[in-house]
Amino acid sequence: MANQTRGCINSTLGIDEACLVLKDLTNYPAIFHAIAREAYMGLGFPLANLEPGTNTSLIISTKRPLHIYYQTIEDGQYRDNCHTAYNFKEHGLYRWNLSDGGICHEIETLRQPVQSYLPIFAVFMLLVILAILRSATSVVIRVIRGKLSPDNVQDDLDRLQENESVTHTVIVTTKSSMRIKSVDAFRGIALLLMIFVNNGGGQYVFFNHSAWFGLTVADLVLPWFAWVMGLSITISKRAELRVTTSRLMIITRCIRRFVLLILLGLMVNSIHSKTLHDLRIPGVLQLLAVAYFVCTILETIFMKPHTQDTLLQFGRFAMFRDIVDSWPQWLIMTCIVTTHTLITFLLPVPNCPSGFFSPGGKYQYYGKYENCTAGAAGYIDRMLFGEHMYPVTNDPVYGPIARHDPEGLMNTISAIFIVYLGVHAGKILIQYYQCNSRVIRWLLWAVLTGIVAGILCKFSASEGVIPISKKMMTLSYVLACSSLAFLLYTILYVLIDYKQVWSGAPFIYAGSNPIFIYVGHVLTKGLFPWAWHYAHSCHAVELIINLWTTVLWGLIGYVLYRSDVIITI
Repeated sequence: MANQTRGCINSTLGIDEACLVLKDLTNYPAIFHAIAREAYMGLGFPLANLEPGTNTSLIISTKRPLHIYYQTIEDGQYRDNCHTAYNFKEHGLYRWNLSDGGICHEIETLRQPVQSYLPIFAVFMLLVILAILRSATSVVIRVIRGKLSPDNVQDDLDRLQENESVTHTVIVTTKSSMRIKSVDAFRGIALLLMIFVNNGGGQYVFFNHSAWFGLTVADLVLPWFAWVMGLSITISKRAELRVTTSRLMIITRCIRRFVLLILLGLMVNSIHSKTLHDLRIPGVLQLLAVAYFVCTILETIFMKPHTQDTLLQFGRFAMFRDIVDSWPQWLIMTCIVTTHTLITFLLPVPNCPSGFFSPGGKYQYYGKYENCTAGAAGYIDRMLFGEHMYPVTNDPVYGPIARHDPEGLMNTISAIFIVYLGVHAGKILIQYYQCNSRVIRWLLWAVLTGIVAGILCKFSASEGVIPISKKMMTLSYVLACSSLAFLLYTILYVLIDYKQVWSGAPFIYAGSNPIFIYVGHVLTKGLFPWAWHYAHSCHAVELIINLWTTVLWGLIGYVLYRSDVIITI
């Protein structure tokens, strides 16, 4: 939260740091407290001990708006003074005068902060310019090709040769050409965004995961990746069933892929483990493996290889055939979601309230629920995994909190529902042939899931019956991310597959080899030439490094794509 430093006025400030000068005008010793405004529930971090008549300067975080106050110690009694919230800015110099008698002074700005968002604006403008130049170049090339067409510049012999070549044209199919571009583009967006945020996202708060509640750009990448994996399940399993692949063979391949994903996940986790005793068992690949396994088994058992006559099979419900045709899967999904919700609200957790969604910790609720982190989900993970999960962390926003794992058992159950919503998006794609039919249904699902998510969380970050939390993968979080996934895929489908005004590049390249690129970026994270260290870092430097890492993996994906190399497991 902050570092007490004498004379930070002339010191070098780092990323998301400001200097705050506290001028103690009280007649008593005082303690300065601060905590992220979103995390304040009774207590703040004690950051500085102040003596009457002294000035104390300290480096303070600017990542989030802070709730600040000070306590005076009068005759052995602690008295709170001047609770207020303030949004400090990077590299700014501020002063706050502390007084007795309930007098609260305004926070003064002694030195203006820097424009920390200027680098991201510059990158955005550069990308816009490049996109415009690329579009203009395409138009020019088309015009030139039109002027140099065979009708204008070739003689009769050339025409004859061209006609012969057209007559005997051989259509060459590759692994890449057989793939649906909008699906690969969606997957590539999620993957490259994941690489960017995992490497730091330029150290911008909105490119990092939310502290506990709320939704940032970084919080979208994993559910989007899971969602599009579900869409791919529908396409691949329908194709396999249509070529008379036995269901037993499909299940056998599913089990094989499930085991390989689990092993890859444990291998990735072992990078940060010294012994098997502290090897983390849950992980991103493990979560995806379980969700993939459950949804694939369901589709393999219940999916029909061919769409039967719509009117005869569904009658008046023909327009809902994508739902009616999958009623067994939806029934099972309803049971899974209901069970998850009932466990969340009804499972008795020692010394904790039911339906607890907060991080708990030392500074929330006056420390009353210090060991209740993540409620029932955290309790189950601690009982199930023990030492084989994330350790106790000193969260920079909430302080020390108990063990929990964002890819634990309850979160994995939530991921199953995310994947199945993607499965259903794939069913809309293969069961309806007109663009309007597909687009309308995807948009309706986007609206429906978005409204339900909003109702559950009261259209806020931390309120409602079920608040939005990536750490716990709450139902409102799952629905909100799925809503945005339906919307994004609809846009990509129209632009890439239907209107064909965009090829999906450069995202389709990375999206063709997602597992290889994901594992590769984890294994090479922080290593040269993918990244390097800088003595005096800032947002601009971090942004350049993180963008270079992302671009480099995009280039690797491009080489594989052009070489027609598709690495699957």
